[in-house]
Amino acid sequence: MPIRTLLALLFLLISQPSLATNRYYSDNRLEPQPGFNWDWSVGVGYYIEDSYLIGLDSYDDGLEPDLNLVLSYNNFYLDIDHSQLSGGMVIGYSLVDKFDWGLDIVGTNVQAGFDETGLKIYDRDVVDELAGIDRRHYDFDVGLRLSRRFDDTQLSFELMHDITGTHNSWIFTSFLSRISQYRNWEFRTGLGLNYYSGDFTDYYFGIDAHEVTAQRPIYQAHASQSLVLEFHAEHPLSQNWVFLAGWLSTLFSSEISDSPIISQQYQHKAKVGVRYVF
Repeated sequence: MPIRTLLALLFLLISQPSLATNRYYSDNRLEPQPGFNWDWSVGVGYYIEDSYLIGLDSYDDGLEPDLNLVLSYNNFYLDIDHSQLSGGMVIGYSLVDKFDWGLDIVGTNVQAGFDETGLKIYDRDVVDELAGIDRRHYDFDVGLRLSRRFDDTQLSFELMHDITGTHNSWIFTSFLSRISQYRNWEFRTGLGLNYYSGDFTDYYFGIDAHEVTAQRPIYQAHASQSLVLEFHAEHPLSQNWVFLAGWLSTLFSSEISDSPIISQQYQHKAKVGVRYVF
């Protein structure tokens, strides 16, 4: 099975079009531990979101599973996080973990794929405004992550490169996060700034000559940025059940929003749900 197909099937099950996971927060529990360790929880959430792709319903809602799994063996770890809206899958190896500094090798998906049917590429109904565009495949990026923890705050930087040949370019991400407590509530806030190379931006949001229509001109995209704001809250309902709610907003730079297949400069998503902690 081609690596792109395998990754697409995997991320359809466990990822969101996202840029951050629980590794960005100071309680990520991914510090190296001797031997094999694991932790998991499951649940379900109700979400509301708008799409940045032209022709798609600006209001979408539904149920989605909440799967959280952390596996580690010495310095290796696998983190699947769906509690937060920015969650996804991360594979990593801890190189350094001393004096509140961390240096890891990480691999993760940065951009969800889409085609003329929209973001849900298994849906075969063609969106009129997207008809005729090529499929944009999922990527998988590997690189270095440098982090610094300050009690309940963490600052992270990542430099990653696509290894699937999808866009074959570099991505830089930074994220500042804070965890705070109020009675039995836990609040998480995060602010991220991301930089995408010109090849990345052009692959996903550029328009080639053979994709041009009367309403869709040719478009060559250059390096771009996005700003991410996340808020997440949890409250225990019992010994095992936890209530959760979250909000995620992303603001795109003009290099993305000016694309003929992009309808707006922002995207919002909110959800509420419950999860069972084993």
